[in-house]
Amino acid sequence: MKMSFKSAHLFLSLLCCLLLFAATGWTQVLIKGKVVGTDNQGIPGVSIAVKGQSSGVVSTANGSYSITANATQDTLLFRMMGYMPVSRVIGHNTTINVQLVATLTDINEVVVMGYDDKKRNEITSAVSVLSGKRLKDVTANDIGTMLQGKVAGVQVVNSSGAPGSQPDIRIRGIASLSAPKGPLVVVDGIIGGNYDPGDVASVTILKDAGATGMYGSQANGGVIIITTKKGKPGAPRFDFKTTLGRREVNKGHLNMMSGSEFFNASKELYRDTLSGKIDILKFYNERPRDLATRNFDWVGNAFHPAMVQSYYLSASGKTDKFTYYLGGSYYKEAGTFKNTGFQRVNLRSNTTYEFSKRVSVSNNINISASTGKSYDYMDLFYSYLSLPWDNPYDSLGSPRYVDARTPGWWSRDKINPLHTLANSDHSTKDFNINYDFIGNVKITDWLTFTSSNRVGVGTNKSHSFFSPLVAGSYHDKGFLDESSSLYYSGISTNLLKFSVSKGLHSISGLAGVEFQGSWDELLGGQGKGLPVGFDVPGVISSEQQLRGVRNHSVMQSLISQVNYNYAEKYYLTASYRIDGTSAFPPTNRYAQFPAVGVSWLASNETFLKGNPWLNLLKLRATYGITGMQDIGAYKYLGLFSLSAQYNSQAAAIPYQLPNDKLTWEKTHQRNIGLDLGLWNRITLNVDVYSNVTKDLLLQVSQPLSVGFESRWENVGQLRNKGLEITLSTVNVKTKNFQWGMDFTFGMNKNELAGIGKPVYQTINGITQIYRDGGELYTFNIPKWLGVDPATGRPLWESISKDDAGNIVKRTPTSDYSQAQSQETGHALPRFQGGFGTNFSWKGISLSASFAYSQGAQIMNFIRRFMDVDGHEPYYNQMQPKSDWSRWTKPGDMATHPSMQKAALSTEISSRYQEDGSFIKLRNISLSYDVPMSIVQRLHLQGLRLALSGDNLYTWTKFWGQDPEVTVNRADFSMPGVADFRYPANRQYLGTIEINF
Repeated sequence: MKMSFKSAHLFLSLLCCLLLFAATGWTQVLIKGKVVGTDNQGIPGVSIAVKGQSSGVVSTANGSYSITANATQDTLLFRMMGYMPVSRVIGHNTTINVQLVATLTDINEVVVMGYDDKKRNEITSAVSVLSGKRLKDVTANDIGTMLQGKVAGVQVVNSSGAPGSQPDIRIRGIASLSAPKGPLVVVDGIIGGNYDPGDVASVTILKDAGATGMYGSQANGGVIIITTKKGKPGAPRFDFKTTLGRREVNKGHLNMMSGSEFFNASKELYRDTLSGKIDILKFYNERPRDLATRNFDWVGNAFHPAMVQSYYLSASGKTDKFTYYLGGSYYKEAGTFKNTGFQRVNLRSNTTYEFSKRVSVSNNINISASTGKSYDYMDLFYSYLSLPWDNPYDSLGSPRYVDARTPGWWSRDKINPLHTLANSDHSTKDFNINYDFIGNVKITDWLTFTSSNRVGVGTNKSHSFFSPLVAGSYHDKGFLDESSSLYYSGISTNLLKFSVSKGLHSISGLAGVEFQGSWDELLGGQGKGLPVGFDVPGVISSEQQLRGVRNHSVMQSLISQVNYNYAEKYYLTASYRIDGTSAFPPTNRYAQFPAVGVSWLASNETFLKGNPWLNLLKLRATYGITGMQDIGAYKYLGLFSLSAQYNSQAAAIPYQLPNDKLTWEKTHQRNIGLDLGLWNRITLNVDVYSNVTKDLLLQVSQPLSVGFESRWENVGQLRNKGLEITLSTVNVKTKNFQWGMDFTFGMNKNELAGIGKPVYQTINGITQIYRDGGELYTFNIPKWLGVDPATGRPLWESISKDDAGNIVKRTPTSDYSQAQSQETGHALPRFQGGFGTNFSWKGISLSASFAYSQGAQIMNFIRRFMDVDGHEPYYNQMQPKSDWSRWTKPGDMATHPSMQKAALSTEISSRYQEDGSFIKLRNISLSYDVPMSIVQRLHLQGLRLALSGDNLYTWTKFWGQDPEVTVNRADFSMPGVADFRYPANRQYLGTIEINF
């Protein structure tokens, strides 16, 4: 049969249409894209699958993916734990980029607990988790500063702005009076260890015994678990981050008088008490008028803007058997006080090799080296108090030598701190290495053996030198103090872990042993008489002194824990630990630390599950015992000191009384908690706790007949009760815009009991009292009543007591000797916390965070020197508060007494005790994520630019440098006392982050 040309043409047209239809309807195409979070950073490990198909792909380390699908017809599903799922119809697209929004509550999130990991729904105790990103809005060389205001119940106090200084961290108050009060730090599951903030992936804070009980005698102050970064699946990932910025000294309200201001203030010394007039002729005779024109700014010359810089580079990845992370960082901050600074370099390697599905080995190495230049307290002291009438520079502009024979020097103490700074050196060098070996063997499907081991070694050298060119009897002919220490430690934890599930029942747990040991030794010396230009011990010519110390401690422990849950609704966790240490006598060498926790995940109940507005409802309760033993070695022994000589031979002097009954401090902890999630926009965590520490370790006064002032004993108990609240909200959430807020609140009250006779501790004339029914760090000093309006004299309170010690009468007195000491307030806040807000719009993010504290009393000790009355003011004075006034005539309602009638007015009293409450703007950050279209043209995977400011402003009534004062007791410092300190700094920073 023949086909005509027209028929053939029609047939071919129909055939082409059919082929085109088949190609468009059934041909598979390659879809590519990237999955990012609200910060536009790539998210690895996201599951991408075609709807209706069981298989799929996973996003790479930078969030990229590619998948084969049928165009126009298929839908892609994007799922990731901790994020809300997203679906996208393919249509005619070949590139689909997706932004995932994190869920506020993810009960399946895995939380690192130290000895083991748990899903959040399994946790029965009070635990807080912060991601590395949440921490690093603040730029610092320590995690503590980054934590401030972000975790309820965690108090972070930055009591010094010195380069390289570390803050004090307290979790749920203070549980011990003498032993270390800070939290135990655990790095990658092993107690102790070093790390760099740039290497931190997340931080977990364990706050109650349900979680900390696993750490027994080392967990009285809570536990901070640091988890460093690991490699993730996908192609190798490189991250680079650099931060550069400027630091400025934050003087707070401490501003010194100018030359003219001090000149006019000095006129009050010449006011006649009867007529009220100033004898101006006598004043000008003793204070030449040209002094009012001299105005040297000592603080401005001793302090200066300084640079801070940080560099971080890492490489990470994961293959079928090998996971690796390599990180290096360099941090440097120049001090705002002259001749000070700090720099640190850190290298870390984390690797894991899987020999098989049952055997894996991890090797972690951290190498750290740092150098620092510190300062001498007296240089800081005189930088504030030297008079503005004195010029420290000679005609050539160099700091000049000043001593008692220097003419025309108005400051009382003939010292030029700028000259001392130029001719002295206070430096430290530190180097340490940690090596971790972690082996995991999966014996059966339900039983695993884990061995975690760390060895560490480090050395430290300190060098304090004053040139012979420096004036002063103490530094005469030069002074040098130098010491070197070597320390090394080891810890091995060996655990059997099991996990079994059957039906609605699941049980898991662990049991094993742990061994710890540490050794350290120190050798040092000091002396005077050095040739100019030399600062080594070998040239010391006089007053030579040597010192040396060696210490060794050992601890062994038995660890066990069991976890049970029924139907993922009812959970039980119980742990039991036994610690043995050489710090106590043989009869008290071992102690037991049990803990138990229960929880009810009510939101998984049938009658609540699926409720659209309720994401999470969980009730928790825990009880347990933790302890404290770290007061130093040999405290139970009778010791002799061999520091003396007799007949040119070493001589022993009784040094310490023995106590063969000395035993552990133990804290009994109770906690009740609630976790609530609503509308996937609100999360609320509430905890109420009561902790009682018994058998407090104290140095107790002894009768004079004993021949010793004190000995170590177990006396009394300390109770901490508190409330913690954490609230997070997502106020607005659209495709391109999100606004969220965070709030933390922690309230703590402590009370002492069983002390018996009150214990007093005094430093620099300031006394604090420990007594039954009292609070920690309570000031016990004379009470200031102000100024007598009639006479202009200072007034204190005189008290009369009955035979039982009760106050029966209070009367004002102008005689300081009649003003008995009494309790005037305590140094710990009633409550503290933080709040913050964050906005994100497309690639732009803006955030701000605040920290606050309320109720602490501060002894403003520096006002004794800078706010004086009644004696010749040869120190410069602080600029007064606007409501301060000086008494000049009868009837004046003044805050400061007449200078002619102010005998002993500056002696220790509550006159200088101030409210230490504050709200602090900790950080503001503005960042921009460069669009992927530009990033890809640069052959990068991510590019972020950011500007930030830290410690920008403080709202406070405290009239001094900064209301953040130490809560730690040391030889020369007392909690709650504001002494001369290296001031805090505000910093302005620019950051670039590159992923490639």
